[in-house]
Amino acid sequence: MRLFNLTKTYTGDVPPKATTASYCGVSAFRDACYQLVSAFLITYITFSGLLSSDTKTYLAQMGVISVIIVICRIWDGINDPIMGWIIEKFHFKWGKYKPWIFIGAILNTIVVLTLFLAHPAGDGWGFVVLFGIFYFLWDLAWTINDIAYWSMLPSLTTDEARRNKITSIMQIFISIGVFAVYGAVPLLVGDPKSGADAQKVYGIIAIIVCTLFLISQIVLCLMAKEHVRDEEVEKKEQEDVKFSDMFTLFKKNDQFRVNIVSIFLNYLASGTLVAFAMYYCYLVFGYGADAGGNISFMLTVMYAVSTLVSQVLYPILSKKLNRKQIYTIAAAFIAAGYLMFFFTGFPVFGSIPAIANPILVYIPALLLFFGQGLVSVAIIMQMQSTIEYNELKTGERKEAIVSSMRALVAKWASAVQQGLIYATLGICGLYALTNTISDYENALHNRLNPIEIANLKNAMDSALSGAQNGQLIGLGIGMIVIPLILMLLAIFLSTKVFKIDEKKYAEITAELKNRK
Repeated sequence: MRLFNLTKTYTGDVPPKATTASYCGVSAFRDACYQLVSAFLITYITFSGLLSSDTKTYLAQMGVISVIIVICRIWDGINDPIMGWIIEKFHFKWGKYKPWIFIGAILNTIVVLTLFLAHPAGDGWGFVVLFGIFYFLWDLAWTINDIAYWSMLPSLTTDEARRNKITSIMQIFISIGVFAVYGAVPLLVGDPKSGADAQKVYGIIAIIVCTLFLISQIVLCLMAKEHVRDEEVEKKEQEDVKFSDMFTLFKKNDQFRVNIVSIFLNYLASGTLVAFAMYYCYLVFGYGADAGGNISFMLTVMYAVSTLVSQVLYPILSKKLNRKQIYTIAAAFIAAGYLMFFFTGFPVFGSIPAIANPILVYIPALLLFFGQGLVSVAIIMQMQSTIEYNELKTGERKEAIVSSMRALVAKWASAVQQGLIYATLGICGLYALTNTISDYENALHNRLNPIEIANLKNAMDSALSGAQNGQLIGLGIGMIVIPLILMLLAIFLSTKVFKIDEKKYAEITAELKNRK
C-alpha cells in the first residue's frame, strides 16, 4: 500500500486540493526557519555576548564573520544552479522534487540547531570558527531544499490564473511565517521580566522553529502529488541537460536576464531594510523587549498587515489592472513610505519625531510594505512566465534551473546586503555601541552579580542614548535611501524593459499548445 501520496502523480492543469494546500501551507514554516537564520543569526551573534568584550577584538570578529557570510553567499549563489542541474538530471521513485525537499529538510534542521545551540568557550574566536563551518553547511542544506521546493511551483500548472492564485496563497503563508519569527524574537529577547539571557531565548526559538519546519516538509512529501511527466520526454531531457545549461540560459533567454536583475534589486532593497530594522530599533529606541524590541514588533505587525493585504488583493487587482499598472501603484506606495520613514525616523532636522510618537514610522512602514508585497508577487509571476518563453524559444522548460537562478540572486543580494550593513555600521561608528549590548547579555549569561549587571545596563543605556545625529543619518542612508533607489530601479526594469505582459504570455502558451 502506498503511503499517502508519496509516489502518486496527477494530470491536467488543476492540481489536487491536498497538493495545493500542502505546497502553500508549508511555506510558512520554511520561511520561518529561513528568516531565523537569514535575518536573526547575525543579530544573535552581534548582541548575545558570544564574541569578545574587547571592542577592537569584537570589531575584528564581526569583520571576519561578515567576510564569511559574503563568501558563503557568493558560493551559495553559484551552487544554486548546480543544484538545479542535479534536480533536472536525477529523478527518483518519489518524484523529481520531493526527495530533495526531504533531504534538505533533514540536513537544514541539524545545521540550524547547531548554529543556535553551540556556545564554544573562550574569547569568541571559537564561535567564529564554528560559525564559518556550519554557516557554509547551512547554505548547502538550504539550497537542496529551497531549489527543489521552488522548482516544483511552475510544474503544478501552466494556467496563468491558477498559477497566480497558487503564488498569491503561497506568499500569504510566507508572510505568516516571517511575521511569526519577526514578532517572536523582538518580544522575547531582552525581556526584563523573564530574566533569560539572549543565548537561551534564541536557542528555545530555534528548537521550536526547526521542529515545525521538519514536520511541515515531511507532510509536504506525504500529502502532495507531483505532476505526471512523459517518460520519453523526461528521459530525453535528462540526457540533454548539461552543466553548461546554467550559463547558456542567460544567453538564450533575454527576458530571463531582465527578470533576474529585477529580482536581485528587489531582494537587495527589501532585505536591506529588514536586516537593519533591529539595529535601528535598538540604537534609536533603546535595547530590550520593552523598548526597541516593542517598536520592532510593531513594525513587524505593519509588515504582516500590509504584505498580507497586498498579496490577498493581487489576484483581484490582476483581474482589473495589467501588471504594469500594478507596478505603478506599488512604486507610489514605496516612494511615499520610504521618504516619510526617513524624515520622521531619523534626525534629518536635528531631532527624531518618531521617538515621541512611534506612529510616525508605523504609517510609512504600512505604505512601503504594501508596495513591496505587490512587487514580490509580480516579479515571481514574471519569473514563471520566462519558463514558457524558454520552452517556446528552445523547446526546453528547465524549471529547476530557472528557479535556481532566483535563489542564486537572492543569495548574492544577501551577500551585498551584509557588506552594506557592515560598512554602514562600521563607517558610522555604531559597532562600538552594539558591543555594549553584547557585554550586558554576556553578563546575564554568565550570571554575574546584580550590581555588575546593573552597572553594565546603565553603561549600555548611556552609550545608546549618546549616538550622534550624523551617525544615525548615516544609518538612515544605508537603511532607507539606498533601498528606495534600488526598488524603483527594479520596478523600472520590470515595466520598461521586460516584455512578457499578460497578452504576450497568452500568445506564448497558445503557441505551445498548438505545437503539442
